[in-house]
Amino acid sequence: MTTLTEDKALAIVFANTKRKKRTEDLVTIAEAFEYLVKLYGSQAAVSKKTGLSQEIVREFRKVLSLPDEVLNVIRARKVDSLDAAYRIAMLDNRDQQIRAAKELADLQSGDIRDIRRLMSDTGLSVEESKKKVLEAKLKGLHIFVIDFDNDEYKVIVKKAKSEGVAPAQLVKRAVLEWLEADTHKAKRRK
Repeated sequence: MTTLTEDKALAIVFANTKRKKRTEDLVTIAEAFEYLVKLYGSQAAVSKKTGLSQEIVREFRKVLSLPDEVLNVIRARKVDSLDAAYRIAMLDNRDQQIRAAKELADLQSGDIRDIRRLMSDTGLSVEESKKKVLEAKLKGLHIFVIDFDNDEYKVIVKKAKSEGVAPAQLVKRAVLEWLEADTHKAKRRK
């Protein structure tokens, strides 16, 4: 780590949190946040100075609690998502953290979201979730992420409940119906 100054630390934070593409690894950014917290006296003060939430400051700082083996994986940007690094830091013990970091480092970035979602939805371990996602991808299953605002999501959940299906099944059915209708329109035009 290079010697930090207030200006360097602020530059690292601003350049790597205010833009879409980061130039620094998560550990370097976390070290900049840690420096600023010590300099300003609290996460709240850093939050106010940077315009970032205290939650973001806390999540970055939590990365520094990870074992060196995990920090090295993060420095190498094999795990390069704050959410993934924070979730690893929240695991119960060092061995779990190291194992999870190694598992995630072996995955492609698109798979990480699928595995995290499967872990969250089913309570499966990283290994079990990884296996299921990889098996599904080998079978030709494709996973799409669709962002709905809260109101849209509530409507989908309510309709799914009334029809006795899962929200994902309802959305899939709607997309398939749309594709089928679109295909019929195209055939009529010919």
